[in-house]
Amino acid sequence: EVAIHKMGQLLQIGFGTAGAEIIAKSLSDGGELDPMVPGQKVNAIFAFCDIRDFTFATEALQADVMIFVNKVAKITHSHVVASGGSPNKNIGDAFLFVWKLSITKNGGRSRLQKELFDKALASVQSILTEISELDNLSNFLGDETDSKASWKSTLEHFQVRVGFGLHTGWAIEGSIGSKVKIDASYLSPHVNLASRLESATKQYRVPLLMSEAFVSNLTGSMQKRTRKVDRVTFKGSSEPMTIYHYDDRPYDVLATTTKPSHYAELIEATSWADGSEIRRAGVDV
Repeated sequence: EVAIHKMGQLLQIGFGTAGAEIIAKSLSDGGELDPMVPGQKVNAIFAFCDIRDFTFATEALQADVMIFVNKVAKITHSHVVASGGSPNKNIGDAFLFVWKLSITKNGGRSRLQKELFDKALASVQSILTEISELDNLSNFLGDETDSKASWKSTLEHFQVRVGFGLHTGWAIEGSIGSKVKIDASYLSPHVNLASRLESATKQYRVPLLMSEAFVSNLTGSMQKRTRKVDRVTFKGSSEPMTIYHYDDRPYDVLATTTKPSHYAELIEATSWADGSEIRRAGVDV
């Protein structure tokens, strides 16, 4: 019984939350794991996370890069699971996290569902804060690596940073692969859009970008802290969307006290219908 229990735990860890349901369904259907079955349509929040300057870190860290990625995974996974989400997959420097949603009978969102959007955003903010507080790579890895490791002389002050894209929409949940190797994943343009939002954080030099669809589902108190960044059309999408950032302090405070060095470029690159919102924040354009 103990051995079977351990195997069950290993399966859940290996396949994740989505995979556990697929495995359970396969066992109930006769025990044969067949990936050639239709997926299931679900509504969810998708967060795509990427580790900055990963290629550079990999070349320098060598074998210790596994400890580095697993430390990022430990931080991100713990906050996501605590907020009601689940880690789905990791591709080297990128992570996908999912918060599955349910729809009420009239097609709307219940209060509980609205709070899940708040929790998803709060978990991302917690991850960014924790990684920021650890600061450089030496602090980040701590005593988990050899004190005489060669990278410590070159990467001691390397800043560990991650970027996030948050979006919500439908996706097809199912198994991908063959009888030799199988993964449980989500396929959808909305998952791709979360990835593109994350990629755009590098252009706008912010750690987080959110879609209009995601922000519109936040509760009022959380929406007040979001800031319009731009209105863009992403590759693979025909409709333009407004993208948002979430400030740790009100925008008018940030605008007057902690302007980034590229502030003028950001304002110039941002397309606004009018400048009233910027003027209200007390910014001279």
